[in-house]
Amino acid sequence: MIPAMKKLKEFLKVLVLCSILFEVYAQEVTLDSTVKFPLNISTSIETFQDASGSVSLEEVLKKSFSKPNKDHFVFPYSDNIYWVRVSLKNNTFHVKEFYLLWSNPLVEQLDFYISDRADMKDFKHVEQKIITKERDKKFIDQDPRFIFKIEPNQTRYIYFKLTSKRGHYGELRLHTRESFQKFRMDDFASQGFLNGLMFFRLFLVLVLSFFIIKDLSFRLYSLYTLLRTFNYWGYLNIAGPLFTDQPDMAKKIDFLCYNSATLGAGIFLIATFTVQKLPKVHLYLVGLFLLFTVFFSSVIFFDYQWYWLKGGVYTLVFSAGYYILLYIFLTVKNVAFARYYSILFTFGLLSSFLLNVRLLGWIELKPIYTLSYYFFLAEFVFFVIFLGRIFRNTERNKTLTERQLKFNIEQNNKLKELDNLKTTFFTNISHEIRTPLTLITGPFQQLAEKYPSDKLIPLIQRNTDRLLTLVNQILDISKLEAGQMKPEIANHNITEYLRTLTSSFISLAESRKIDFERSFSSTETYGFIDRDKVDKIVTNLLSNAFKFTPQGGKVSFEKYFDASKKRMTIVISDTGIGIESEKLSKIYDRFYQADDAQNRSFEGTGIGLALVKELVEVLKGKITVESQKDEGTTFSVELPIDRLTWKDFIGPINENSYQNTVSKQQVQTPTENFDSENDQILLIVDDNEDIRNYVRSIFEIDYKIVEARNGKDGVEKAIEQVPDIIISDLMMPEMDGLEFCKVLKADARTSHIPIVMLTAKANVESRIEGYELGADDYVIKPFNKNELQARVKNLLDVRAKLRQKYESKEQQESAEPDAKVNEVDGRFIQKVIEIIDEHLSDSQFGIDQLADEMLLSTTQLRRKIKVLTNQTIVEFIRNHRLHKAAQLLSQNTGTISEIAYQVGFDSLSYFSKVFQESYGVSPSDYRVSNLK
Repeated sequence: MIPAMKKLKEFLKVLVLCSILFEVYAQEVTLDSTVKFPLNISTSIETFQDASGSVSLEEVLKKSFSKPNKDHFVFPYSDNIYWVRVSLKNNTFHVKEFYLLWSNPLVEQLDFYISDRADMKDFKHVEQKIITKERDKKFIDQDPRFIFKIEPNQTRYIYFKLTSKRGHYGELRLHTRESFQKFRMDDFASQGFLNGLMFFRLFLVLVLSFFIIKDLSFRLYSLYTLLRTFNYWGYLNIAGPLFTDQPDMAKKIDFLCYNSATLGAGIFLIATFTVQKLPKVHLYLVGLFLLFTVFFSSVIFFDYQWYWLKGGVYTLVFSAGYYILLYIFLTVKNVAFARYYSILFTFGLLSSFLLNVRLLGWIELKPIYTLSYYFFLAEFVFFVIFLGRIFRNTERNKTLTERQLKFNIEQNNKLKELDNLKTTFFTNISHEIRTPLTLITGPFQQLAEKYPSDKLIPLIQRNTDRLLTLVNQILDISKLEAGQMKPEIANHNITEYLRTLTSSFISLAESRKIDFERSFSSTETYGFIDRDKVDKIVTNLLSNAFKFTPQGGKVSFEKYFDASKKRMTIVISDTGIGIESEKLSKIYDRFYQADDAQNRSFEGTGIGLALVKELVEVLKGKITVESQKDEGTTFSVELPIDRLTWKDFIGPINENSYQNTVSKQQVQTPTENFDSENDQILLIVDDNEDIRNYVRSIFEIDYKIVEARNGKDGVEKAIEQVPDIIISDLMMPEMDGLEFCKVLKADARTSHIPIVMLTAKANVESRIEGYELGADDYVIKPFNKNELQARVKNLLDVRAKLRQKYESKEQQESAEPDAKVNEVDGRFIQKVIEIIDEHLSDSQFGIDQLADEMLLSTTQLRRKIKVLTNQTIVEFIRNHRLHKAAQLLSQNTGTISEIAYQVGFDSLSYFSKVFQESYGVSPSDYRVSNLK
């Protein structure tokens, strides 16, 4: 009984195995010469889903497989392991070697089992993870492939074990060697072409965005193109292996790349604000999609699970669908720039959308891939059209920009011309006003000295000063508008300066019966300031304080110094009428009057505070004001006084007052008799006759006066008369003072003459320009008579000292111009000496011949030599002959008589006499003393 039972069990096992084998391999793939390769054997496969993920091959043989009966297979996202089996029989087919191709490059791990027995005894196992090192080409995708042989009339049994958390769509294709090589060549050509397009597009947009097209939208599209390129490589398992040979890291990089398909489109929408032309809900949706995309792309690197993978694909599909609809809407509506960008994005997104929809198993139609491919190519076609549009728009914008730039330049030039005209106008007006002021203040000072007790004198003085202050303010405003007012910084004892400046208001406070308090935080504070501008700021603020403070009120001045910040703060307060709060913002407007007419102590112009504010800004400071109606006003001015702030403005010139100098100067002693060479000639050049007469009245006792009506007339008079000094106005018709100075200093006949400029242009730039052209000094209108006399005397004293150069025998020997003598005068003297040397032995050579050689009149030559050397021409020629004789005697080059004749002396006795007078010894003794 027992043996019979054992036999029955064995029979049943065989029966079950046979039924399984019959079920499994009922439709094996038969290969013969009629089969065309490659052969899609997906319809002949059967699959089994291992939910536990732990079933072995031996156990799988006992499992029930299902037959999909499709020409493709789809495996969803999960932790399951999928088994695929198929049997192949070679029906006397001469081909023995075959290639089995799994048409999906994103396989995470694929195990290949093959055996010639149905029970899979003696099977061959090949494991293949995501392909990295075994690639044929870096930028060509590679589907997993397995090479095996089937002998004629032999059947091979094949199992595939798919381990992947990703969803899969693929086919199983069988190739011969020839068909596989042809397939790979076609695949290389196709993908090589696409990669070429990808590289070309990427290179082109990056170069254009970096160097040619500066448009933000195009640069964002360049970012999208970069993401789109790696998105394409991620789908083909190209991106991951580019960065690593580790399969686990490669599959994460691939996911990051293909999951970013819609990232660039979303960024483009938000960054270019196209979506803001729609309801805000779209902006929120775009932001949400971007957030989910970044989240899933990040979390995969830390927790690689199928649900994160599937979540990323869902985000990609829904965002792509939303962007497609939105871009189509923008294209139809032709919103701003969106049309051409929208077409490109739409085709690119459609390609990604269809691939992922098929991967999710929503649509399994085989043409989906082909349609996606065509959309992908359409993106490139419209990219070319898009570029043409971009270039056309760029050229148009460039033309418009050039036109706008040209227009702006023309407008700027016109504005500059207008500013220059305004500045010139105000300067001319200021000059014209200063001229009568000069004619008033000059004689008035003489009257004040003559009638010191007259009570009208102070009244005239105050109003003259007031008028001068207004003129200066108008000129300052014009310079500020033209941007011509620059800081003139120097180091000063600020406390001492401010104490002196504010002390001038003490008498005003006493006369108005106003309590004036001054407070200084330290006895000495040194710092870098512009005294002129600080003077105007403080004077204006104090004047306003006294103007609006009634009798019995109080005005205070306080100065603080912040050592840590290197800043000075000036606070000026009063208990006057105050300013209403609604008017405080307008007090710095020009010509604005904050006070009512009945409350004014005296009329104002409304430009004082405007000037103060702009001066504070020029000095890089800050001004604030606090005020209450009928209680008073407080102004605070904060100014930097450190060297670092003003390092670019600190120059060698320190503008000092001439008051102390003028008081110490002694006026030139009058002379009574004039002769042709010894007369002191003063040339006055001014287009205003009153100015010429006033200057003449100052100097006519001491100088012979010559007048000229303008610069052109002045040049003629200067060349004819060769004056000792010239006083010239700066602004004149036909030829102004600067051009007049330039002409004279360039002419050898007049280059030595010192020139004093009278000008209303008190700024440093004008003085520097004048000094560069050769002006020797500046006097600002209205001028002080004593100051002008002192300036003239100083220049003539300096010129007298320079004459000693040519009286010195040693300097005559060197014949090199002194550093203080200008180059033109140095060349003039050198030329005179050279001409005398050429005629040294000619005893008849004299002034007439020398004047002819120098192309000058005898008068011009006499005055020029006299001014430069303090000698007559006869004395100059004789002294030079004696100097040459002394040189020859020292060298013992001949007898005394020979040397006398050689240097132009016909009489030996006369030569000995004048040599004795000049050198103190006779020629023979001079020779003996120099030969020892």
